[in-house]
Amino acid sequence: MKPTNHISIHTFCQYHGIESRLIFTFQELGLVEIVEEDTELYLEEEKLSRLEQIVRLYKDLDLSPEGVEVVIGLLGKIEKLQEEKRILTRKLRKWE
Repeated sequence: MKPTNHISIHTFCQYHGIESRLIFTFQELGLVEIVEEDTELYLEEEKLSRLEQIVRLYKDLDLSPEGVEVVIGLLGKIEKLQEEKRILTRKLRKWE
C-alpha cells in the first residue's frame, strides 16, 4: 500500500533521469531520508524540493555527490548568516 504523502524512489528517478543508486549515495551522505513501508522505498513529498535542488546541482553543475554535499552545507551556512544579519539589523534599528 503506497502512502499518500510519499513518492516512490523509482518514480522520482525515472522522472529526473537518474539511477536509484544516486539517491542511496545521497542518503549515505545525509542529504536525503528514505522511508521504507511495506518493503517499498519512498521519499517524503515535503522534502522533494530539497532533493530536486540536490539533483539539479549534481546534473547541471556536473558535481560529484560529495561536491553536492559541500555546496548544500555552504548554502545552509549562508542562510544562517543571512538570518543572523536580519536579527542584528532589527536590533540595531531599535537603538537608532
